[in-house]
Amino acid sequence: MKRDFKHQPKKQKPSERVCKQPSPKSRGHQKKSIEFACSNCLNMFDFEYEDICFDKTKDLRFTPEPMCPQCGSTDDIVFSDYGQEKIEDMILYRQIKTCR
Repeated sequence: MKRDFKHQPKKQKPSERVCKQPSPKSRGHQKKSIEFACSNCLNMFDFEYEDICFDKTKDLRFTPEPMCPQCGSTDDIVFSDYGQEKIEDMILYRQIKTCR
């Protein structure tokens, strides 16, 4: 039986196998959106914002205020798991400032 070696993956150097993560400097150029989930209509959606900051009570404030596109609720929305991780990364890299 003859083996066909054309379809085997090319060997890579260890440096080529490492997944490159975006640097904190390049993160500022990413799309400004956070994934939310609505507990009222069970809808998950990406919300695009202009600005995000911490107010005096250390709560997050979005400009404009997030709202479910399906039912219009502003009280029943929470971060999805992915949205929560993205916010935590933004806090870790000090990308969220205090509101003026």
